[in-house]
Amino acid sequence: MKAKFSPLQLLDFKLLESHYEFIVPEEDEVNVPDLFQSYPVDIDFGIGKTEVEGEIQLFTKIEVNFTKKKPLPGYKLMVEGGGTFRIQDPEKVEENLRNNLSQFSTLNMMINNLRNIIYQITNLGPMGGYLLPPIDISQLLRDKAAEQR
Repeated sequence: MKAKFSPLQLLDFKLLESHYEFIVPEEDEVNVPDLFQSYPVDIDFGIGKTEVEGEIQLFTKIEVNFTKKKPLPGYKLMVEGGGTFRIQDPEKVEENLRNNLSQFSTLNMMINNLRNIIYQITNLGPMGGYLLPPIDISQLLRDKAAEQR
């Protein structure tokens, strides 16, 4: 089946910051899947300004088990990235779709890129790769809107 390309284009993606730490478990045997499932995950994002009309810049930070209190054993991670997007021929794209692409889709793409980086970093670690669970993007957007009120 031939793929139809989205009018949303990812022009650039950069990893801006990362932190990896391994906290040695005190127990001899650890149920790694259960431990990974219990990790707290925090995601923050913000829109930046670009000099080019029609471009969208999005900065996204993901923290996994990155608490200031005592983190759980295993991985303590933080990654932050920036992406630049553009909607091709925005005047030809219906407003609802344009809004969906510029908000939901951009954030989803950023999280997926950072998810891959997290997995690549941890795949070499003692507990194997940590795969960030699926994220409810709609809830993230609602929480961010409520935070800015």
